[in-house]
Amino acid sequence: MTASISASVAIRPAIADDLAAVSEIYRHYVENTVATFDYESPTLDDWQAKLEAIADAGRPFLVADSADAGVVGFAYLGEFRSKAAYAKTTEDTIYVRQGFGGRGLGSALLSAVVEQADPDNVTQIVAVIAAEGGDGSIALHRRFGFDEVGRLTKVGRKFDRWIDVVYMQREIG
Repeated sequence: MTASISASVAIRPAIADDLAAVSEIYRHYVENTVATFDYESPTLDDWQAKLEAIADAGRPFLVADSADAGVVGFAYLGEFRSKAAYAKTTEDTIYVRQGFGGRGLGSALLSAVVEQADPDNVTQIVAVIAAEGGDGSIALHRRFGFDEVGRLTKVGRKFDRWIDVVYMQREIG
């Protein structure tokens, strides 16, 4: 399924050829922000394994593909926790290339992953958002029907400071 958010950007399923761009987008957030708690960016092999695991689980991994700039964002529904009882609960991930924010890409990506969440396979989507700098992501998730369900204080440490996280949740189906 491909959805267009403008004449020049389409939301479509990710393929292996997209992973170098996905990795570059994510690397910016790893090295410069607390949006992710990763200290090091995953390798291309890591991204390939993630793409395959998400596909095997029947969940969406999507990219925003610009006719002019290539892949400018991505989103997927990944595993929330590894224990069996959490199998139908997912955690969303959404990132947009630096310089491409404010164009509706995050909204288009979140809308598409929610729309493509199969209710037989996904019953809950959880967003885990760094409170510091996360106001935009929190507002985005609220617009798509996510409720704030919790806040954990000082659970992540990056760039020599403690970071709180906000948990948001939306039921599917």
